Amino acid sequence: MTMHHHTIAGMMAASYFFPDLEKLLSLVARNDLLVASGFAEGRAHSDILASTMTVEKTADGYVVNGSKKPCTMTHHFDVITFGVNYIDPEGRTHLGIGAGLAGDPRIERKKFWGVPHLQAADSHEVIFNNLVVPESMMHFSNTVDEQLDEDQQGMGNHLFAIWFQLLAAASYLGMASALVSRALTAGKGSPEDRALLLIDLQGATMALQGLATSIDENRFLRADLARAQATRFSVQEAVNRIGTRAFELMGGMAFISSEEVAYLLVATRVLAFHPTSRVASSAFLCEQLG
Repeated sequence: MTMHHHTIAGMMAASYFFPDLEKLLSLVARNDLLVASGFAEGRAHSDILASTMTVEKTADGYVVNGSKKPCTMTHHFDVITFGVNYIDPEGRTHLGIGAGLAGDPRIERKKFWGVPHLQAADSHEVIFNNLVVPESMMHFSNTVDEQLDEDQQGMGNHLFAIWFQLLAAASYLGMASALVSRALTAGKGSPEDRALLLIDLQGATMALQGLATSIDENRFLRADLARAQATRFSVQEAVNRIGTRAFELMGGMAFISSEEVAYLLVATRVLAFHPTSRVASSAFLCEQLG
């Protein structure tokens, strides 16, 4: 559901660059449709919107081939959205957002998620086999980077990335807070131990609230993306500290008697695997924030 909300929020924010997206959003809202996010391609250290999908213009619209993984809600979506890079006859690359419907036989699902943690996300591989996407369901940016100044370039990418950093970090902080709640309810540890948990939790929460405010103010420049990534990595470290400390405070009997405690500890660590990676971001963060 986080990825459903990320996709919808991202498309709403992107309507400045993709004005026709409003039609798709209206369709989703009117019919209470569940939207899957098909942007990742399982390639390490790559931009989530840098697609390897092939797109061919035809009289019927666009023919799309390729694979996206992991895609959320693989077997439960009504509409799947996906990113493409289309090269027009003049050789220009256009960032595009396409959509397909669940019942289309040219959309194939393939099991991808092999571990027990977070399986409820139903994140597997979706393969597009000559999927015909009508022009009404394929939307391209109406603003190319060459028309923007240096600070504004890439804003179409940035807004999706900033929204994702906020929602993903908030979701995993929620998992960590579930561990904190169990430790506090059990009255484990000293007041100082419990205060450390609350300090970390409060600090991470306030950082995310600050990031949410910048989104409300439509701040999607390169420096804003760097601050969003820095916030996410800061929260990620806080989540790791909170999870480990709460796990230790609850003690071995809680670990032995409840699968939930160990499950939550492992699940909180998965934030590290979501884009963008710290390695891929390091040079950019030094450039923008150093």
